[in-house]
Amino acid sequence: MSGVKGKPYTPFYKVSCSYESGYSSFATLTYSWPQALTKAKAADRILRKRLEALGCRFEEFRTEFVGYNACHGAAAKEIDEDNINELMVRFAVRGDDYNSIDRFGKEIAPLILTGPPAVTGFSGGRPKPGAVVAYWPALLKKESVTPVVTIMETK
Repeated sequence: MSGVKGKPYTPFYKVSCSYESGYSSFATLTYSWPQALTKAKAADRILRKRLEALGCRFEEFRTEFVGYNACHGAAAKEIDEDNINELMVRFAVRGDDYNSIDRFGKEIAPLILTGPPAVTGFSGGRPKPGAVVAYWPALLKKESVTPVVTIMETK
């Protein structure tokens, strides 16, 4: 190989930053025939209404009906519920308020006990809040910093 040439250095360093950005929690339930989708949608409405009445705040509250719209969202075609044996509903919340995220997890068991019938698939205990580590890529002008390499010995 010969004649290979590179391009001049850019005036920036590429920086990859990560930082704590609130909390998230997830839960799944499975509803069975008949009318699995109708039951799962009712569970979603009940859960959201309970959490709203409790004053919970979320930056994002996502509900996916796995087996129906988890991949395509609103673009999913309507389905004939008589042809579905079961449907899994996946709830996910994210936000800065730890107490709201924690309360979400505490509302799943009551949803199982007092929500739509023919529910299963809940395992692993109550969902707990987990830290969200967000990613922020950036360009930093080389003239703004002086690179320093520090070698540290650990024992």
